[in-house]
Amino acid sequence: MDFAELRRQHDEISETAKRIAVIITQSSQPVGVSQLRWQLARQLMTHLALEDRFLYPAMQHCPDRKARETASNLQAETGQLAESFSHYMSSWNEDRMIREWPAFCTETRAVLDALADRVTRENRMLYPLAEQMAQQDHPVSALRAG
Repeated sequence: MDFAELRRQHDEISETAKRIAVIITQSSQPVGVSQLRWQLARQLMTHLALEDRFLYPAMQHCPDRKARETASNLQAETGQLAESFSHYMSSWNEDRMIREWPAFCTETRAVLDALADRVTRENRMLYPLAEQMAQQDHPVSALRAG
């Protein structure tokens, strides 16, 4: 796993989230919001699965306590984020979005803010620690090979 791939996925997720953020500033539901939501869902689930399969297990075996704790804390949050996002996706079907557009926009903004915060924290905290461990030939070093 290459860290560049994880960051590329973050960029994709962020770009889709930005497109949705622009849409929810409109006074009525435009065409395409549902497709973008599902695109974001696919991107997010792919990313989380990759982290859960490779990154977090490797980080749990790092000898550095700070790296292990950071990874552990973020991994615990992953479950909450995924659950919250899943609830958001299932709660807002096309008909409800049309009927309750302002409420949809409010909830979507909160979801996008939480997602942006998570991406930022991973990019600034977790990935640098993982890269540092990889350079020191700790278990996370297997993630270097892409």
